[in-house]
Amino acid sequence: MPAKPRSRRDDQSKRANPYVHVAFQAKDLFGVETQGGGGTEFVPVTSALRTRLRKFLSDAVDSSHQDLSIPDVPAVLVLELRDKAIAKSHRPTTLTAESGAVPVGHGSLNEMLIAADAGAIAALDEVIGTRATKSIRENLSTLQGIHAWGVQRRLPPPLRALSAQALHAAMKRAAGRVLVRLFSYASEETSKRVLQRFLEFLDKSGLTAEQIPQPSGPPLFVVPIDAQLTESKLLELLRFPAVRRIRPEPNVQGSATTTVMPADAHVLPLPNGDLPVVGVFDGGVAPNLDSMAPWVASRDIYVLPPETNYEHGTFVASLVACAAHLNSEDERFPVVPCRVHDVVAVELGQARLGDLILRLRTALANQPDVRVWNLSISTRDEASDDEFSEFARELDQLSDRHNVLFVVSAGNYLGTPRRTWPATDELPDRLASPGDSVRALTVGAIAHRESVDTLVRSGDPAPYSRRGPGPVFTPKPDVTHFGGNVTAAWQCQGVGIRVLHPTGRAARLFGTSFSAPVVSALAAHTWRDLESGGHRNPFAVSPTMVKALVVHAAELNSPARGARERRYFGAGIPSDPLGVLHDSDSSFTLMFEVDLADGAKWRKAPYPLPASLMVNGKLRAEVIMTCAYAPPLDGDAGAEYVRFNVEIGFGTLSPNEKGDFQFGGKLPGDHEKGSHGFETAQIEHGGKWAPIKVYRRSMPHGVAGDIWAVQASVLRREFEPMLQKPLRAVVIITLRSIENNPNVYAEGRAALQQRGWITQALPTGVNVNI
Repeated sequence: MPAKPRSRRDDQSKRANPYVHVAFQAKDLFGVETQGGGGTEFVPVTSALRTRLRKFLSDAVDSSHQDLSIPDVPAVLVLELRDKAIAKSHRPTTLTAESGAVPVGHGSLNEMLIAADAGAIAALDEVIGTRATKSIRENLSTLQGIHAWGVQRRLPPPLRALSAQALHAAMKRAAGRVLVRLFSYASEETSKRVLQRFLEFLDKSGLTAEQIPQPSGPPLFVVPIDAQLTESKLLELLRFPAVRRIRPEPNVQGSATTTVMPADAHVLPLPNGDLPVVGVFDGGVAPNLDSMAPWVASRDIYVLPPETNYEHGTFVASLVACAAHLNSEDERFPVVPCRVHDVVAVELGQARLGDLILRLRTALANQPDVRVWNLSISTRDEASDDEFSEFARELDQLSDRHNVLFVVSAGNYLGTPRRTWPATDELPDRLASPGDSVRALTVGAIAHRESVDTLVRSGDPAPYSRRGPGPVFTPKPDVTHFGGNVTAAWQCQGVGIRVLHPTGRAARLFGTSFSAPVVSALAAHTWRDLESGGHRNPFAVSPTMVKALVVHAAELNSPARGARERRYFGAGIPSDPLGVLHDSDSSFTLMFEVDLADGAKWRKAPYPLPASLMVNGKLRAEVIMTCAYAPPLDGDAGAEYVRFNVEIGFGTLSPNEKGDFQFGGKLPGDHEKGSHGFETAQIEHGGKWAPIKVYRRSMPHGVAGDIWAVQASVLRREFEPMLQKPLRAVVIITLRSIENNPNVYAEGRAALQQRGWITQALPTGVNVNI
């Protein structure tokens, strides 16, 4: 299928409709009660229940005795909570406090972990057996069981059923090293003592280990699987009581795809003007490729010949530079040329995770002015249901430290049976690491061409593109873009993405490696456009802001989709830079920056509504709302890695019997699955704890309301300290005419002028690339 010619657009009218930035004002905060539900006795606390829980505790202690006996290292126990009791207001905190046990994070969504020495275990047994206060009864009623954090829990699920011999063999086949993560304890003194005991254990066992420092807590240990790490030594390592997780070190690589080589060379145009720079952390751009040389702004080299393989890095970098040009000016590719900071970091197509982490840390420190980094690399492991990967957590830390946005590929499913569309949910095609990074912009792939032999049609999710959700139902991928189609024979001639090969010729390939760089270039232009020109009220561009705008643009540019489809499409395909920062005549968009604090709500009202969208006292429009924030994270918290949740709503205000205005949420509405109910339903269906949320509702019959408002509040996890400084959230709301009324934008700006809010045009100018 030939590419569509690039159509002419009324760019002037689009540039005349910039999004409006609304500054935060402290006067929009007001007090709110912060107490949760609590006070629930889920089951009767009978003597039989107490006896059963004491038996669970006794069995857990007996199981813990199989661990090595290490002085000063407490045992870790798992308090298994009932599904209805996992909300923080129901946690058995009184029970643990009275026994002297110390929380050490979480496992799965219903697992609270505690560290307890012999004294704490004895006290816990007594409290379970004898204490009858109201709070203790409520705490006991939340417990389904008590278990040891033993050898099986310290391993990845696929390895838990193996014998010691088979486990050692499997780890040796999978990797040359294992990664060991210890628990982090609330007491700094305990943490130091446990770390010292572990170092003594390694020394006594004759094991060497590389240490990768972490921002907090003990380092990540990398232990070689060599002659010293025998089967018995591996078992001893697994039995060390402070070990949280041991796993084979993943290999990280680009995608394995098919190339089709035409006969003619392909020359890229020269870069024109002051273009943004994208960091490409990959296998490197071919150094003697004349056509790419002008596009390479700088280089950072960690791998030298003969360990280099420049194919994948060249493919990715050429799309960052000239994706639209390479793909015949297909109008579906945004014209967003970028120069490249080339980081040669992946040797011969793949590298060990520990090595990549150290190289990435150095690369970011060496190039502080590059704000968007493309990582078209991933492991082949599926995302966990309950735990975020080591690579993802590293990207999250680095994003915060260096104020950068990582754009990462969702990973490729290369197995059989091949996936078609509509797809089955039974394939092992879940997201790959580091696509589960909550700070990163994760990109899946869509087919843009088709033939009689392709597995899917144009516009369908590509057969190889890994799907969401991420751990704990985190919505992923965030967006999608074109990555090439493929046949059942795994060929892409005529239907793949066109890239530049190190030989100077064009090649066709497929993979999420090639959808990510298109979005990276778009994100870099968005960041540059936000910083261009002067603003009356200066604001700091952040990775969260850019991510929110790209995701919102994708939602605006895509049809409404159900929860299952979103696991493949994400929010959809974002449009060009004008579409990311500008309205059409029939839409009106405001972007709010909100500083949220514990114990307060933020509300902005009355919301400015375009006059033509109000029909007989009802708002008749489509409403799209995106909320993004960068909450504190805790790698020891397992399924509770994200420590704060922002609750956001768009709705109406109406007076109660006292004359106080009450908020009635219309987006998300009470009719939507996951908007209320038990914690598990809110997490799976309502996006609770997800750091980016997208809500959408069409109101063809109108929704009544005289005063409309947007409001937000913040909720923190149990044991999480209060915020030291407010949590910044970015909220974007678009009101769009159902009939494409061309007066909506002008009417929205007119209504906004009457509010007296502190506002300004979001972009003061956008570069148009020819």
